[in-house]
Amino acid sequence: MLLIDTPITPVIRQVDNLPSYDELNRLLSAAVVSKSFRNILLTNPEIAVTSGYQGETFNLSPEERNWLYSIRPATLVDLAANMVVYQQESKVKLPVEPVPCLVRVN
Repeated sequence: MLLIDTPITPVIRQVDNLPSYDELNRLLSAAVVSKSFRNILLTNPEIAVTSGYQGETFNLSPEERNWLYSIRPATLVDLAANMVVYQQESKVKLPVEPVPCLVRVN
């Protein structure tokens, strides 16, 4: 039996644990296609979220709800711009220290 010892090279990587914004994206999509829903969302987001859109509910996290209720965009463009900033600022990279991974190199 022939055994060949191949070197193991450590590779550093960072694990991304990015939050999903599916519900916020669904909310924005509903506002794009429905003028009446858009008006409610811009003037009273609490009612828009709790009422839903065409039988669909929005399952926002408490953090997403707090964020949405705290901003007061004048237009849908303002809402979308705020959403982009919120999503970029909320990205979390875990762990902070790099995680070594061993890769066999042939």
